[in-house]
Amino acid sequence: MVGLGNRAITPDNIGPKAADQTMVTRHLVERVPEHFGSFRPVAALAAGVLGTTGMESGELVRAVAETLRPACVIAVDALASRSLRRVCRTIQLADTGITPGSGVGNARAALNAETLGVPVIAVGVPTVVDAATLTCDVLAEAGKGELNPAALQGAGDGLIVTPKDIDTQVHDLAKVIGYGINLALHTGLTIEDVELFLS
Repeated sequence: MVGLGNRAITPDNIGPKAADQTMVTRHLVERVPEHFGSFRPVAALAAGVLGTTGMESGELVRAVAETLRPACVIAVDALASRSLRRVCRTIQLADTGITPGSGVGNARAALNAETLGVPVIAVGVPTVVDAATLTCDVLAEAGKGELNPAALQGAGDGLIVTPKDIDTQVHDLAKVIGYGINLALHTGLTIEDVELFLS
């Protein structure tokens, strides 16, 4: 499991926080099989971002995948939404991988089956929306007609908007994603089991 994003920027922190909520069992399965032999071997990585690590997330994930040779990679990242209604309200799943940073015009190396050599399941949550999209959504909701966000380019370029309670939203959504990954990978566990393991 890889948590993508910048831990220091709240709306981009969903991946690292989901990694924190993931049951890391690879070392336990290998070293204490009498107690953890029925668990799947899971490793988690909060890859960070180029500006703080000096490494592309894709380079780091590729190196780890080559070393560990996982059956698949689950990549969790924050997304930019094209609709205000979806911000912090949807969890998107894809089996085609993910390109970190692409939603905010800062595309990095793709994480997919071609680049990593294993299937990649992408889990994304839209946590931001650009100002032009927000403006169009608000005007449409107020009955002021449909407007194309491209018509507003120039005014507010690069302005990204996030909910005022984004810290709580990210915390809760990361927990839902992490627990969902745990329950999907380790059948037979309850939420109470997951909470006990992570405590």
